[in-house]
Amino acid sequence: MTSQTESRGRPFGTLMRFLVTYRLLVYLGGLIAIGIPLLLQRAYGTELSPGARTAIVVVSLAVMIVTYVAERRVGQDHIDDHTGEPTESYSLRLRASVATAVVGLAVGIYAIMEIDGITGGLFVLGAFLFAYMGYRTEGGGANGV
Repeated sequence: MTSQTESRGRPFGTLMRFLVTYRLLVYLGGLIAIGIPLLLQRAYGTELSPGARTAIVVVSLAVMIVTYVAERRVGQDHIDDHTGEPTESYSLRLRASVATAVVGLAVGIYAIMEIDGITGGLFVLGAFLFAYMGYRTEGGGANGV
């Protein structure tokens, strides 16, 4: 079965499948890249220019967003031939809440670097709670998982 990503253009489809294959590394790498300027500032007293920090955050978020879109696109194209069910293991609601939590975490790290620790901490806490609520509702039932 040929996926729609392959029919639109082989290089783009290959990139999408690559990003989906290594999505955890992309997400974690993006968060680490966003945190590197903070680490440099705290550990070595070296501070990057605001433009460089902003560029790191924008590029990291862009790659994470493209990875998420690729995950949605490739995930929709792959259906189990025997059952007819999607091969995705998580619902759209859960994936959307986790993606939003990742963006919130990235914004929180950026806010810690640029604004202050309390504001950034609130974003990080909100991201955690958003992901937690998504996982809790995924379990079903009134009590959650």
